[in-house]
Amino acid sequence: MMLEHVIFAIDNGDDLHTQAKFLRHVDTLRSMEKMMGTLYSGIGSYEGNLERCYMMSATDYDRHLANSEYLRGQGSVLRVPGDTRQPCTLHFKEGEPVSIGTMRQVTDGPIGDFTYINGKYWECDNE
Repeated sequence: MMLEHVIFAIDNGDDLHTQAKFLRHVDTLRSMEKMMGTLYSGIGSYEGNLERCYMMSATDYDRHLANSEYLRGQGSVLRVPGDTRQPCTLHFKEGEPVSIGTMRQVTDGPIGDFTYINGKYWECDNE
C-alpha cells in the first residue's frame, strides 16, 4: 500500500547552512527512530521558479515538520495521495486546499510546474 506523501521546500533552501541544519534535524529524527519513512530531495518548479524540494511521508511531515521553523515562510505544500488515481492537492497556510490533478511521470520533459525526484520528472495533469 502506498502512503500519502508531501512535497515541500524549506525557507532559504539555497543557503547551504540552512540546508545543513534542516538535514541534520531530519537525520536526528531518523537516528532516534522517530521517522517512519525516507526523505527524498529533488528540484521543483513552482510558478515558474526552480527550487530545491523534499518529499517525505505525510505522517512524518505532519508529526515533525508542518509547524517547524524551516517552513514558516512557505505558502503551500503539495500532498500526493497514496492512490495516484486521486488528485494531488496544494495545501495553503491560509485557505482551503486546491486540487491540481493527478500526479504522473513525464517522459518527454515537463511542460509546466514539475518535480524532479529520483531521476524522474513528475507533474500534475491539472484536470
